[in-house]
Amino acid sequence: MKRILVISWFYPPINSSEGLVTYKLLRNSGMQYDVCMQEGNDSWSYGKNEMLPESEHVHKIAIQGDSLELWKEKVTEYFSGHKDKYDIVMTRSMPPESHEIGLMIKNIKPEIVWVASFGDPIANNPFVLNGMKKVSPYSLKSRSGSQLGIRGIISPKRILKNLIWKRRVRNEQLPFRKEQQLEREIITRCDHMIMNNPYQKQYMLEKYDEATREKAIILPHSFDESLYDKEIEQKKTEKIRMVYIGHLDDIRSPHLLFKSILNLKKEQHDLADRLEIFFYGNMSAKEKVYLLDNELLDIVHIKKPVDYKTSLAIMKNSDWLIHIDANLSGILSENIFFAAKLADYIGAGRPIFAITMFDGAGADVVRDVNGVTVSYTVDEIKNYLYLIVYKDYRITVNEKNRAKYDAVNVAAEFDKFFENRVLH
Repeated sequence: MKRILVISWFYPPINSSEGLVTYKLLRNSGMQYDVCMQEGNDSWSYGKNEMLPESEHVHKIAIQGDSLELWKEKVTEYFSGHKDKYDIVMTRSMPPESHEIGLMIKNIKPEIVWVASFGDPIANNPFVLNGMKKVSPYSLKSRSGSQLGIRGIISPKRILKNLIWKRRVRNEQLPFRKEQQLEREIITRCDHMIMNNPYQKQYMLEKYDEATREKAIILPHSFDESLYDKEIEQKKTEKIRMVYIGHLDDIRSPHLLFKSILNLKKEQHDLADRLEIFFYGNMSAKEKVYLLDNELLDIVHIKKPVDYKTSLAIMKNSDWLIHIDANLSGILSENIFFAAKLADYIGAGRPIFAITMFDGAGADVVRDVNGVTVSYTVDEIKNYLYLIVYKDYRITVNEKNRAKYDAVNVAAEFDKFFENRVLH
């Protein structure tokens, strides 16, 4: 079999969620890959020095471009000059430019088998935005078809992601139509699709016919057990240690958690002697001010972002791992987003404490491994914290279900999909 061409703007050494998801999948797959990526532009990522083990069956082709447009052009040129080498191409998104390259490749070589892998929806994305702290002008359709405006303040990280699409945002209505048209063309013209959870598949494909929906498979995010090998200093305290790793902002916010800690501290004056919570990554200035104003810095510790392997070691050295999903209940009845970090949490084998929507991908994944899910209510969060800190509340991770997210098993499903549906 010829090598499979993978188009992925993000790939190590770029430290980004999409790149790491792709890396873990390909590394544990049994097939041969050429990955068109770039390693000079670390915008919309956590840096460009993530040195992870290389794999003999994965060959990286670094195609540089200062912009996504230039990179798209150069990758398309590469394919035009090597089109006889490849019978299969897989495009990884985000960003959507990877799929735009897939459309161009399909024009150059119509018989090529194209697998389009979606991280987030391109159209009708609940996180689309039109400014740093503005309500989005776009509207979304609910399952019933009614128009719903996006409420709340939009994530700065999502803003950076969507700046990738800046050429589309000069008119309030034009980008909405263009994103719909682009997503529709990708879904229609690709041969197969990969989604990371069933809610995402339902959300993106509910308006399409059965034949189109059958083109999509569900392949969850995964963890790679072999990457949890970095040594880290063991904690020197008997305090319960809870850890959050990742990006926070004004929509994926820790505010309810902080209010819960404050309320519990008022009731239990020794809370700081029993509990410590570490946040690694971005947090909005107003939340830091809240911690300071309410004298919570004896419990909550803000740390700088760390590299990927260090983050895995920190996860292993925690008592509980905190997950926070954006509250999109004013827009969606079910959470369609499966955060890739959740899979790494599962890989660490530590209990997960998730603040998330009652229905949806995040809650399903956490419950699948016997983690704790709480709603966006201060009292419920506070009550669980009390049980954990003062009543020795513990959970046992469901090891059987944990194995579903092991990259070895996910890649085996991926290879089976290729063998049965792509290579036949």
